[in-house]
Amino acid sequence: MFSLASFLITLREAIEAALIVGILLVYVTKIGEKKLRKQIWIGTFSGILLSVIFAVIFQFALGGFEAYEEIFEGFAMIIASLLLTWMIIWMMKTGKEIQKKLEEKVDVSIKQQQKYGILTLALISVLREGVETVLFLAGVGATEDSLWIVVWSGLLGIAVAIIIAVLIFYSGKRINLRLFFLITSIILIIVAAGLFTHGIHEFQEIGWFGSETHWLQRYVWDMSGILNDKTNEFGKFLRALFGYQDKPTWLEIISYIGYFIFLGLTFLITYFISKKKSKKTSEPSNF
Repeated sequence: MFSLASFLITLREAIEAALIVGILLVYVTKIGEKKLRKQIWIGTFSGILLSVIFAVIFQFALGGFEAYEEIFEGFAMIIASLLLTWMIIWMMKTGKEIQKKLEEKVDVSIKQQQKYGILTLALISVLREGVETVLFLAGVGATEDSLWIVVWSGLLGIAVAIIIAVLIFYSGKRINLRLFFLITSIILIIVAAGLFTHGIHEFQEIGWFGSETHWLQRYVWDMSGILNDKTNEFGKFLRALFGYQDKPTWLEIISYIGYFIFLGLTFLITYFISKKKSKKTSEPSNF
């Protein structure tokens, strides 16, 4: 078995981290501060180590939630879906400015002679991606049959990300990153919608939304005889990746559609705000 959602999440997060580290390394070399590369590598590996420690502690802590498994899984899926959504919106809004902001932070650290400024910048950048990955995988893991499927699929994503990052920095950046992030964003948005709906399903299982006779709890259709989400391998794959339910309730359908409506409105608001800001900055000053 293979978890495409886990693979895509770690692939994207690892590439983001690699790009940040790569930008820092290239910039300090460009400005003649090669000695700072050591601090960047120390910060990078420290961030990776702390991410692994966080993952182990987080997984160990899950053992204390076994009695409330459905509650924890429900919250894990919903939180993961919201974080994924926020990450995608943030990347689309500020992705073009990341390199400029990183270079400005490096310049500030050099001017202020902050001994560990760049080390901290690399550490925090990598650690942030690592912590996000752990939280995302916790949500995805709740939909999978085995933790090892999530782990090995995620490790494969990291391995592929490293290869892509090397190709980017040693092949003249011929890889179309904009297209890559666009495609993965679309897939991960669908994953996030499925996680959100699946989280709602977990809360339904424990009766948080009233009795089974309520119209919101009634099944809209029943596909269990054709594409069962628990016994059919393709059904299980769709369930893990997109939150497919063979017997969705009205509440789950409403939640799924509502997620996309919310996302669409958020994108529109973000777009108009950024457009308004860019218009203000392009207007000539009176002074």
